Amino acid sequence: MGRSLGYHSYGTMLAMALAAVAGCTGDVGDPDAAGTSGGGVTLPDGTESASLLPARIRRLTNAEYAASARALTGTTTNPSEGFAPDSRQDGFTVNDAQRVDPVLAKQLAAAAEALAAEVKGKVAELAPCADPGTQAESCARAFITSFGGRAYRRPLDAAEADALLAVYQVGAKGATYADGIELVARAVLQSPGFLYLTEIGDGSGGDAVTLTQHELASSLSYLITAGPPDDALMEAAAAGALSTPEGREAEVRRLLQTSAARERVVRVVREWLGVDRIAMTAKDSNVYGDFAGARASMERETEDFVTEVLTNSTGTVGELLGADWSIVDEPLSKVYGTGIGRVSFSDRRGILNQGAFLSVYAHATETAPVLRGVTVLRRVACVDIPSPTELNINVVPPVPDPSKTTRQRFEIHSTDAECKGCHNSIDPIGFSFERFDGMGKVREKDNGTDVDSAVTVAISADFDGAYADSNALAQALSTSPTVRSCFARNVFRASVGRSGKAAAESEESFLKAWQAVPEAEQGKLVETLITYVKSSLFSHRRPQ
Repeated sequence: MGRSLGYHSYGTMLAMALAAVAGCTGDVGDPDAAGTSGGGVTLPDGTESASLLPARIRRLTNAEYAASARALTGTTTNPSEGFAPDSRQDGFTVNDAQRVDPVLAKQLAAAAEALAAEVKGKVAELAPCADPGTQAESCARAFITSFGGRAYRRPLDAAEADALLAVYQVGAKGATYADGIELVARAVLQSPGFLYLTEIGDGSGGDAVTLTQHELASSLSYLITAGPPDDALMEAAAAGALSTPEGREAEVRRLLQTSAARERVVRVVREWLGVDRIAMTAKDSNVYGDFAGARASMERETEDFVTEVLTNSTGTVGELLGADWSIVDEPLSKVYGTGIGRVSFSDRRGILNQGAFLSVYAHATETAPVLRGVTVLRRVACVDIPSPTELNINVVPPVPDPSKTTRQRFEIHSTDAECKGCHNSIDPIGFSFERFDGMGKVREKDNGTDVDSAVTVAISADFDGAYADSNALAQALSTSPTVRSCFARNVFRASVGRSGKAAAESEESFLKAWQAVPEAEQGKLVETLITYVKSSLFSHRRPQ
């Protein structure tokens, strides 16, 4: 700023400013809000208020924060790059468990300071004023209306605008117009209206609430693009076009053509299987010397493969799991022993047999059949496998034995009375992947002994059967109605940011709507998203 303020006085002033602009994070008083009327909401036929998700306010994820900051300030940086990692629910970063702890609060403050400095440097572009000497406050108010409305993703009310004008006055007093604009930007970027999304309606009360038009616009935009509404979506909200399922569907299909939407849906798939953790996965270089050089390529493979399936191919979970091709770069081609580009495979089907999945679900020095088996059952088939902690079982890993294969060592589970109940389901799935080592390379030997990947799956599922290896299993999973239904459940969980018992009734209600979709569309991620957006589960909430 153009003048010096003591830390205490500045901190006190900024805290007061944040408190002043924090008062209203919903669309209270929104003239085009579609909320309750007469103490109640008429829900669409077949919708019970008990099946609705609760009204809530949730914090932006790190990716959503970055996209929102870029849209608001025009920064080319990634302002959330150094933030503490997002918390996760059921593997997904979008969830209502996100909090602002003291560490993140400092990171948010530092990011806001840096972004506000960028705004100050572009004041002629972002807050133009022909005569800052005599028209400064008029120009500042215009900036507040525009910048604040885009930051809060709705029009500001008079009290909010007045509070931000007071912030401007503090910043500009004894300094410059640009200093005042900088302080406004800094306050807005730390305000609840920017950092949180609301799903609370207009406050009319009743047994259910309808999200306001601007809440619908924000929810839809962050669901599809992980960023704030664009001008067209805000215009649709102002026109009341998001009240109907058809209006929301039209906007979803429009947004799905954007690069931001493609990145978002790819993130959903990668978080579903946990393969986004490949960037943080490490291996013992004495055992897997090629891993460090191929890790980034494995990450690119999953991104490119999922993008290709979802945008240029069938877009189905069946192809994600059963494709006989992938997109490979040079470092990864040395691991796979293939060509470069889009290559066909005879022995590596779908995303479960790619390096990222096989590396993430393996240990630093060896494979991990239990990790691989549990992940497939829980994430791909939605089979409820309790953790040993839930069962009060103390897990003792099999003793290392260089004379035995990993499978031979882990087969002890099936002879243990405490373990075999779960491991008779888990281990066959995990053992099918033993043809791949801990970084996804094909292998024929393990500790000098031929690898045995033949298994029989018998868990009373529609993919029960005998399989030569994980490729044969992946083909069966790719055509399984159970897997297709599980994928729909996971798309729902990733979309609503809530899972488990708290969302069980909502999830079942969604599944009924999804089952009404033509079977040919059920396995498509995009159509599953649209089914959710068109439903009353998206547009309505129940009071807490």
